[in-house]
Amino acid sequence: MNLQKYKNYFNKISVFFSLNSANYWNTITPCNVKEKPISVGKYYLDFISKSDYIGQMSEEGIPLYELEGSDPFYHPIVICQYALGLFEKSILCNHLDVSLKNNFLNQADWLVKYFKEKKNLSGWHLNFEIKKYGIKAPWISAMAQGEAISVLVRANLLTNEPLYLKIAEMALTPFSLNVQEGGFVNRFEGFPIYEEYPSPHKTVGVLNGFIFSLFGLYDLAIHSKSEEAKFFFAQGVESLKNILKFYDLKYWSQYYLFDYPNNYPASFTYHILAAEQLIALHFLTGENIFLIYSEKWKKQGKSVINKLRILIFKIFYARTLS
Repeated sequence: MNLQKYKNYFNKISVFFSLNSANYWNTITPCNVKEKPISVGKYYLDFISKSDYIGQMSEEGIPLYELEGSDPFYHPIVICQYALGLFEKSILCNHLDVSLKNNFLNQADWLVKYFKEKKNLSGWHLNFEIKKYGIKAPWISAMAQGEAISVLVRANLLTNEPLYLKIAEMALTPFSLNVQEGGFVNRFEGFPIYEEYPSPHKTVGVLNGFIFSLFGLYDLAIHSKSEEAKFFFAQGVESLKNILKFYDLKYWSQYYLFDYPNNYPASFTYHILAAEQLIALHFLTGENIFLIYSEKWKKQGKSVINKLRILIFKIFYARTLS
């Protein structure tokens, strides 16, 4: 574990005791809506904390990301979350801050430039492997795709530039393809999941990544009236309604389904993130199941006993890995 990993690991622990101690990577992003959105506006989670990026920036003003032993590189999820944070800041001043608005559009322009249209792997490529999941470079992520769509739709909203919308609609292709076909759809209990990590061996089913992809689909559905986006959103919502019970440990939430039937509890920040996402999804869909689980998990997140239980698990799990 390098120094940065140690810092992030101990920050995850400190957040159990104080939310205010969260660093950039572990910030809590609360639900940002209070009713069903009928048009695109502010994002569904308050990403304003993501606008103050702590890492390196390229000469063009694009965030760079590092993995252990790697040179800094472009990571579409990091770029999209930074962009959505900038958009939240821009909303606060009614988009009158030209510098802020242009910085947001700069990130959207990067997404246009680096979108790769291929028969397989259409989207924003991630060029590193994840041995645990059997993922080899290049690969695409439903979470990246959904967040990129959310950025591009808002760029179109600000500028009326049709290219942003065209790329957002082209990004729908992998939602119709399973992993073996070059998409990112796997199944769990027969239900399709849009995968943040599209493993060719087994469904990973990261909960927060799945929901972020749904937010992007909803954005495109209400902004461009895309029937494809509406279909994929409805399909994803129906899947989530049916498999949400598998993420419930009765005292906490699961991060993913990769180890199922073994349990892998979410960290505190991911537990709260999922609860906040589900509140937003309740407003988008009107489905009470999302509200029920959100309230349940938020209540569990306030329990000292539950937090200690998860903290002990995480410490022993980290020691096992090391």
